[in-house]
Amino acid sequence: MKERYPFKEDVLCQPGKWTTMERGIQYLRELAMLEMIYYDPDNTQLPTDPDEVQCTRPTWRKFVQSAPSSYANSLAILTWKDEKAPTADEMARQLRQYEENLSSSLQACISAVEKLSQDFQQFKEDMSYSPPIRTSISAIRSKRSSA
Repeated sequence: MKERYPFKEDVLCQPGKWTTMERGIQYLRELAMLEMIYYDPDNTQLPTDPDEVQCTRPTWRKFVQSAPSSYANSLAILTWKDEKAPTADEMARQLRQYEENLSSSLQACISAVEKLSQDFQQFKEDMSYSPPIRTSISAIRSKRSSA
């Protein structure tokens, strides 16, 4: 591949917007593979496993730019805690955790809305079965005048 595409920038590895977190993680791994292919081959300390490739800031920027808008803003503010960039595998774990947290929060919101909807339905049913209160204006006036 390196012979056919001597410059990493010539390889198009952006499928447009990914739509699920698993597809996003797959794309992140593709970017890591691309980084691995274009590493300095004389450096023996560089990883040979794409999951162990460090997720550099330029790689992360490409990943975030390919993210759907529902993820992009949150992912864009993600920063590294120390100077060493996380590996592609570490980032994949963090992304799965993010997706899990997002899903559980969304599920809690859905449950709350469903509960409110049930309560509202019950309220409507209760109101429809209540007999109307019959009062006459003269009865109300007579109660006020006697007080």
